Amino acid sequence: MKYIGIDGGGTKTRFCLADESLNILSEHQTTGCYYPHIGKNGIINVIREGIKMCLQSAGINNQDITVCCGLPAYGELDSLMADLPDMQRRIGSPVLFCNDAEVCHAGALNLEAGITVIAGTGSIAFGRDESGGSARSGGFGSEMNCDEGSAHYIGLRLIQKFTRQADFREERTLLYNAVKNALGLKNDIDIYAYMVEEIKMNRETVAGLAVLAYNTALQGDPICKNIFSDAAHELYLLAAAVKKQLDFKDLPVKVSYAGGVFKSGELILSELGSLLRDDNMMLIAPQFPPAMGACILAKKQEEQ
Repeated sequence: MKYIGIDGGGTKTRFCLADESLNILSEHQTTGCYYPHIGKNGIINVIREGIKMCLQSAGINNQDITVCCGLPAYGELDSLMADLPDMQRRIGSPVLFCNDAEVCHAGALNLEAGITVIAGTGSIAFGRDESGGSARSGGFGSEMNCDEGSAHYIGLRLIQKFTRQADFREERTLLYNAVKNALGLKNDIDIYAYMVEEIKMNRETVAGLAVLAYNTALQGDPICKNIFSDAAHELYLLAAAVKKQLDFKDLPVKVSYAGGVFKSGELILSELGSLLRDDNMMLIAPQFPPAMGACILAKKQEEQ
């Protein structure tokens, strides 16, 4: 038996093909599979093509594979849940669907009790206690200006700070010229046309501005550093909310993480780790990436 794990995200979808011993045979990465943006047919195309590429790369057929796919918005949208049977049929391979937070958690903690904080394009936290109880916090989406602590949150905060510095409500720092130069703004007011007309407040494009915030923070900009500090606090609140909902026996509670925001390293991890320690939680590095977490769930499902 072979397993394909799929880590669906708002910006990227990652595939991992593994054998019985969970050795990686092939990997593939493609565009996002966020249902509100690409719909049922878009998700079907992404999954079918990704499975095909993984199998071709490893030189095997699809007769003996079990697939687990973590989808953003799974369990949250009635329209998505209603479309799942048709998606199952048209994909052509048996697929275990779950929320993308679950595959992140399975990978980060290898099915152990604890909490996983996910911060990519969006943000959410998911946890399981020793008795098998589960809970989540966050994940309400950028459409309602939520997803606190995510790359979208960081990118949008960067732009908000630019506008405040542009009209002298706040002192200008490195941030001001960094944004103006990166976006090619001739006049400060052009930020409105850029956000509303050029990128149309696109979720992924706004999230991509987090990289600019990160690079500017590394140059010592205090405002950008504070944006990451605030993001770390928001991610702590997600973990703390999950902890309140569950009954963990082993303390401190293990908290791991997944998602592109954590590539910012100590800008996020130092503050987050400190906040967690003060609340009887312990930050640990993830054991496996989310796509492998999906393989772990696929194997667990097949063995039951």
